[in-house]
Amino acid sequence: MPQDVLFSIPFEAPISPYLDHARSRHLAWVRERGLIRTEDGMREYIAWDLPEAVGRTYPHASADDQFLLMNWFALAFLFDDDCDTGPGTEAYSRTDAKPSPAGAAVLRPRSPERPDRVAEIARELITIPFREPGTPPDLVSPITLAWSEVWASMSEGTSVTWQNRFAANWARFLAAHASEMRMSESRAVPDLDSYRVMRRNTAGIPHSLDAIERSRRFEVPPQIQAHPLMRRLREAATDTIAYINDIQSPGRRGRRVASHNLVAVLRDRLDCSYDVALREATRMTYEQLDTFMTLQAYMPQICGELGLGTADRIAVEMSVEGMRNWIRGYYDWGLHSGPYAVPDVLPDEPMHGRAEESVDPTTAPLRSRTA
Repeated sequence: MPQDVLFSIPFEAPISPYLDHARSRHLAWVRERGLIRTEDGMREYIAWDLPEAVGRTYPHASADDQFLLMNWFALAFLFDDDCDTGPGTEAYSRTDAKPSPAGAAVLRPRSPERPDRVAEIARELITIPFREPGTPPDLVSPITLAWSEVWASMSEGTSVTWQNRFAANWARFLAAHASEMRMSESRAVPDLDSYRVMRRNTAGIPHSLDAIERSRRFEVPPQIQAHPLMRRLREAATDTIAYINDIQSPGRRGRRVASHNLVAVLRDRLDCSYDVALREATRMTYEQLDTFMTLQAYMPQICGELGLGTADRIAVEMSVEGMRNWIRGYYDWGLHSGPYAVPDVLPDEPMHGRAEESVDPTTAPLRSRTA
């Protein structure tokens, strides 16, 4: 972790016994699907070790499901790279294809500006779960073809209720990504409340928490999913993971710090130093973690009030356990993973915005402990 902020998380998380085998299968799949086009890119991707993140966040998935989840997990991370290409790259509409004399399709590449390209691919990725599984994508690129393949397997055996919940959260993530990119390019800094709402979507955690159910082949009853306590529990888990990610990664992959990063937002809105902003971000992270720990203890009581049977209670317990695995597993992976093990690059010039918050973070201690 670049800032040497070590969080004290009061629970452990296991790691999948199928990690190594699934990793080998996954890396071969990434190559075969053309998701990474250069050897340098492949070396960087291997250094990230996203398969370990899956092995830690979904430790109870079967060997085949570990492989499937690794393939899905990679798509969100590689989405940025697939959109970060210019004219002549492989993104085509099926309506652009014309038969060649040999019977193959001759495809005409698209070349929009990058934010427009991100929005275009995001729309296709959003639409895929709402089509019949196995339907070819309208916009053909390595990532849309891969997502069509992955979704057909992920959705198999799940209820329409789960599919719609996952698809809605997935759509919010992708739509927010396009908005986030436009905000970053404008150098605009959101206020703290706007940041919280946006970050819950851009972090990609809500649909990742939905995937906990797919990883162990269970589903949380709809009445629990709709309960205010469960919604707040999921928000606390999401915020904890997102804030830790922001603290870990202001200089991710050598890029300039994003204006939507929590540390950057606090630095701008509080008109304070980087160290003070980091202290406040750390305090906010512990606040959300404490909220999660408090609320999870009430889940058995809520199950009783709703009259849930044994099977449904077990499903709720597995869901809460999965959130703990996500918080701890993602943190453990981030401590030494490639995407975050880079020097910080903070902006030298001030970003647009002004201090609007009344909180004084200067008295909040910066905790630096071993986990």
